[in-house]
Amino acid sequence: MPGLKIETVAVHRISQFIALFVFLVAPLPFGSVDLIWVWIWTALLVVSLMTADLSRLCRADLWILGSTVVILLFTCALAVFQVWPGIGVEFANPAWELARNLAGLTLPDRVSVTASVPWVAFGPCLLFALVLVRAYLIATDEEAARSLLKATAYAGFAYAVYGIAAQLFAPAKLLWRTKEHYLSFATGTFVNRNTAAAFWGCCAILFLGKLLALSSDTWFAERGARKIPRSFVDHPIALGSGLLACLTAVGMTGSRAGVLLTLLGLAFLANLHLMQYRDQLKRYWLVAGAVTVAAITGFFVIGGMASSRVGMFGMGDPRRLEVYRTSLEMLKGHELFGWGLGNFEAAFPAFRAAELGSEGIWDKAHSTPLEMLVSAGLPLTIMVGGLATLFFGRMVLGNFARRRDNYMPATGAAVFLLGALHSCVDFSVQVTGFAVLFAAIVGCGLAQSISTQERPQRR
Repeated sequence: MPGLKIETVAVHRISQFIALFVFLVAPLPFGSVDLIWVWIWTALLVVSLMTADLSRLCRADLWILGSTVVILLFTCALAVFQVWPGIGVEFANPAWELARNLAGLTLPDRVSVTASVPWVAFGPCLLFALVLVRAYLIATDEEAARSLLKATAYAGFAYAVYGIAAQLFAPAKLLWRTKEHYLSFATGTFVNRNTAAAFWGCCAILFLGKLLALSSDTWFAERGARKIPRSFVDHPIALGSGLLACLTAVGMTGSRAGVLLTLLGLAFLANLHLMQYRDQLKRYWLVAGAVTVAAITGFFVIGGMASSRVGMFGMGDPRRLEVYRTSLEMLKGHELFGWGLGNFEAAFPAFRAAELGSEGIWDKAHSTPLEMLVSAGLPLTIMVGGLATLFFGRMVLGNFARRRDNYMPATGAAVFLLGALHSCVDFSVQVTGFAVLFAAIVGCGLAQSISTQERPQRR
């Protein structure tokens, strides 16, 4: 019935609007680091998922979505097991026996070193999965996928403009609060400059992906590229301005890893795009080499502050390396179930090395995979690592398998590379504002890695 169809379309549009609102606004309230924002975004995404359009799903989607749900359920089961009272003594954390002896209290044994933190830490895991799945469902429609990436890119442009302006004219302010850290560096709406660098780096990749798609339409028209109606925001000048603003903001963070991995992501995306046309480019390897040289040059030009810090301190951080070594030591005897999700801050002080001194609170391992090992154990870490590898490979293959809109899986792969590598040396993906953007782009790239011909026709 026509009336019912119109009403259904309206519901789906409202559902997409709610999801996009979460994707675009999550970085605003100081990166959504407070737990209240995790639950607000989770509630909104649950509502959005309940009214999502599933008409474009195909059998190939079940492998990706099903794997994500399985990992999420396994994480939930692990959190329940870690906090379950009265667990067998062979699995119990020795901290509970120590507490009973010192305080004289009747406390049940648990795997987790705390009684409730794993449940709290499960919240961000749930939100990440919800964002990934919701973005994936939106991106099963190619027009909606293009709109999602475009909206995300220009939201990043807005955050970059604010970050640049704030650093130039109000360096002591972080939104309406007084800025306490990184006064000499741009952080935008984030507290941590490294997270801000990764965020703006991902947005720069979005702009470059669209620019490369426009260039292929012009230079390789014989490939059969479609003519898609374009507005001002799709014009090369607008896209180039967005790319330049995001790169400038990345440089102003002074983040060594942020600048280097941003340029690595851009170079990876450019070479991935060029590889599709290596038969049409007589000097493909020369062009690919030029892109690599340009990325290296950009590191010193755009990342002036970062490159100076590399010269002063090198690429490594001795204190962080000591934390990595200590984290591996913490894993001994807790290989299967870890110390409990989110319990790194509670467990680390007992192992803190004297080389770290008395300054600083190490509430995170500054390496998400390593912290996952400590808090969740080997089985879950291996499962998540395997799924991440599968996702990355799926997007790279999707870039070559698709004939149209292949810039979307390529962009997703480049953003995934940047975010995954940065999280190996920092905790960017553990910051909700960045994690939401990261999961949304990856979800979009995964959905678009599947050919449109495999999906049901649009109704």
